[in-house]
Amino acid sequence: MVPHSPILFSGFPEDDQSPVRLPQAFFTQLLPEMQDINQIKLLLYLFWHAEAQQNKVRYFRLADLNADPALLQMVGGAQGLEAGLEALTSLGVLLKADMDWMGEVHYFLNTPQGRAAVTAIEQGEWQGDQGDRQPIHLVGDQPNIFKLYEENIGVITPMMAEILKDDEATYPASWIKEAIQIAVARNVRTWKYVQGILKRWQKEGYGNEQDRRYDPQDPERYRQSWLKRK
Repeated sequence: MVPHSPILFSGFPEDDQSPVRLPQAFFTQLLPEMQDINQIKLLLYLFWHAEAQQNKVRYFRLADLNADPALLQMVGGAQGLEAGLEALTSLGVLLKADMDWMGEVHYFLNTPQGRAAVTAIEQGEWQGDQGDRQPIHLVGDQPNIFKLYEENIGVITPMMAEILKDDEATYPASWIKEAIQIAVARNVRTWKYVQGILKRWQKEGYGNEQDRRYDPQDPERYRQSWLKRK
């Protein structure tokens, strides 16, 4: 059997402005104890996935994870994915919530926010996110900004081309693609709207809420915003 030859990594791009943060406990407590490489891959993927989410509450739907072919290839298919999720749940890294009334399974990172969400679900007090939830898949090369504009917004004029060049040099390609997806989902197909999303991310942080993900505050702080309206 011919051994698999790894693909030579071409190096990190200079303009990659969307790093994924990892909690220190991952290195100090989890990594030394984790022996299964697929579990490590899955957990790193989930940290990336959480960072990319737009929603106020970060969580993972089993159906969404199963829909990402890159993830399934990494962890050995749907069976490998479910085995990895169950293993991470047993380790206490993930929290699992069976949404029986929706026919879904949600997973949360074991953070104050995640623990508060699971408690709210168990008590029937959590309604989930009210806004759009875009699918997040791990992909390779991103289509360029001009192609995305033509496919989703309209014809590029010479003046628009200059604006797109400036924005392409200002924002990460992954941000631009996701901002366009959000604009299309909300049926606001204008570049001004896309720019508004990008400027807000640049000012407030990607996804707006990401700086709060590992906030050590009491989980009750998060719970209050999920209570059903009386």
